[in-house]
Amino acid sequence: MRTKLDDIQAFIAVAEFGSFARAAEELNITQSALSRRIKKLEEDLGARLLDRTTRRVSVSLVGEEFLPEAIRIVDEFKQSLTDIRDLVQIRTGTVAMSSNMTVADTLLPKIIAEFKAENPRVRVRLTESSSPAALERVLQRKSELALAQFGEGHPELAFEPLFEDRFVLICHRDHPLARQSDLTWEDLGPHNFIRMRAGSGTTNLLERSLGDNIRYLSGDIEVGHFNALLAFVGQNLGVSAVPTLVRLKRTDLNLVAKPIGNPDVSRSLGIVTYRGRSLSPAGEALRKTCRQVLKRSAATTLKDLAREI
Repeated sequence: MRTKLDDIQAFIAVAEFGSFARAAEELNITQSALSRRIKKLEEDLGARLLDRTTRRVSVSLVGEEFLPEAIRIVDEFKQSLTDIRDLVQIRTGTVAMSSNMTVADTLLPKIIAEFKAENPRVRVRLTESSSPAALERVLQRKSELALAQFGEGHPELAFEPLFEDRFVLICHRDHPLARQSDLTWEDLGPHNFIRMRAGSGTTNLLERSLGDNIRYLSGDIEVGHFNALLAFVGQNLGVSAVPTLVRLKRTDLNLVAKPIGNPDVSRSLGIVTYRGRSLSPAGEALRKTCRQVLKRSAATTLKDLAREI
C-alpha cells in the first residue's frame, strides 16, 4: 500500500466541503491533483469513498465508515509532530540521571531547582547511590548522565571533571586541631581518627594517595556512612578527613573544616556520559545546568573553607 497522509487529507477536505473546487482551494492544489489523490486512495483501499455526479459530490457508505478513522489518523500525526517539537525544544520529555550520595545531599537539589525553573514540564528521574553504581546505570543505559567520582573509569564512559573535591580535616570546634594551622597528615597521628569502613571508596582513595602516611590515621571507630562519621566527630569523639562537599551534609553540627596537606588529596567529581552517544535535548539541558552549578559551587566552597580557617 502506497497511501500517503496527503491522500487522506484530500479525502477529508472533499468530505468536509462537499466540493472538489473548495477542497482544492483549501489544500492549495489543483483540482486535477486533488482528483488523483482521491483516486489513488480509493485504489489503495479497494473501495469508492466518494459518490460523484455532475451536480454534487457526496461521501459513500464506505467513506462514511472511513471518515472518522481518517480524521483520527491525521489528528494523531499532527499531535506526534507537536510532541516531537516540544521534545526538541525541551518543553516536555523525561531525563534520567544518577548521582553519588554526596552530590545528591548537597548540590543536586540546587541543580534540579535551576533546571526545573527553566524547564518546568520536563520530568526528571533521579537515582542516588555510590559513584560506581551511578556509573553502572550509565553503562546500562538506565541513566543518560551521572554526577559522580570517575575513579579508574571505564573505556565506554566519558568524564568531564568539574569539581576538585579536596579532602579536609574535620573536627569539633573545641578540639585542639581546630586552632592549629598548616596541618599535615602527620599531625593527625596522636588523635583518634574516625574512618570509613575498609574497602570503601574514601578509604581506598586515602590509602592510594597517602602511601606511608596512612599510618597516621589510626583510631577505634569505623563507620559505613558519611552522616554517621560527621555525627561522631560532632560529638568530639575524634577527628576525620573527608571531601569538602561532605562537610556540607551536616552544617548543623559544630564542626570545623581545615585544609590538610603534604600531600594534598582530592577526588574529581564531574559529569559521566556514555561515550559517543548523544544526549536527548532535555539531557543536554540538564548537563548544561550541572556545569553551571558545579563550577559556581567549586568557587563558593573554596571561599567558605577559607573563612573557616
